[in-house]
Amino acid sequence: MMTKDFSRRDFLKGALAAGGIVATSRLPLHARGNYEQLSLAYAHIAAGAEKPFSVLHLSDTHLTFANPDEPEGVQKYRRIRTELFGGRQYESLKDSIRWAKINADYLIHTGDLMDFVSEGNLLAVQEAFGPDAGNIFGAIGNHEYWWPKEPKPDRAECFARCSKAYPYNLTFGSQVINGVNFVSIDDAHNDVTQEQMEAFAKEVKKGLPIILLMHVPFPTPRIVAATLKYWKWNSKFRNTAADMRDFGAKKAAKFGRRGQEFMAYLKGEKLLKGILAGHQHITVEERFSPTAVQYLVAGNFAFAGREVLFT
Repeated sequence: MMTKDFSRRDFLKGALAAGGIVATSRLPLHARGNYEQLSLAYAHIAAGAEKPFSVLHLSDTHLTFANPDEPEGVQKYRRIRTELFGGRQYESLKDSIRWAKINADYLIHTGDLMDFVSEGNLLAVQEAFGPDAGNIFGAIGNHEYWWPKEPKPDRAECFARCSKAYPYNLTFGSQVINGVNFVSIDDAHNDVTQEQMEAFAKEVKKGLPIILLMHVPFPTPRIVAATLKYWKWNSKFRNTAADMRDFGAKKAAKFGRRGQEFMAYLKGEKLLKGILAGHQHITVEERFSPTAVQYLVAGNFAFAGREVLFT
């Protein structure tokens, strides 16, 4: 009986001739990628870097862990939210970290790393962002302030617990990479503080190009349209002019007075070269100012991310 090497082409040819749909798990091993379940977008920001480097931008992982000894209220919430987000959030985060270590220079996460504050989630963050995770920077999201039990602690307590687990400053941070200043700010409650605005002004005085990291994006028209289409039923783009104006006005109104002042100021800040954000669970980008584009990345709970090349 004659034998021959069974190649991937032979396998596909035979399967397709039979009219079959081939599961990738049945393909020869060499035909499968190590990270094929990741869904990555790409972008290039000409920020004026001293030398090129790349960043993997993640957001909205929504970890849903709880230790067995945590209250029933937390356990019930864990079950509901794990079902909602699919239950593979930690796997996605770990795959993304491994991918970044091989293919990028830095990892940025712009909030909602956990879905709610629990001992299980805090432990998962510490394990994922351990010493082997590489270069990590980021911002905090609104879900870092969620507490699924009574009595609910105040915002300061949630913040204090997250601060011990996260490897970066959650209120305001700055990290210079190859001459580009990455500035993170906590806007999880649709506003900024006077102290944050003053800290940002000090960063501007450094004279370096700035990339702003934040969780909640500024409501620019295309991002509003994409958000409306994603979250609202029957939102065909051709029929939503009035809805978009109304929805955009509501989004803008959610920003506090200082937040709106900050947005207006940034539109004229020439050192601002880009904004990385999340929150809406969609991948979309739009010109924010003459010098900066705002980039949103879809939820990491769905294995999404974006690699950004800086030059």
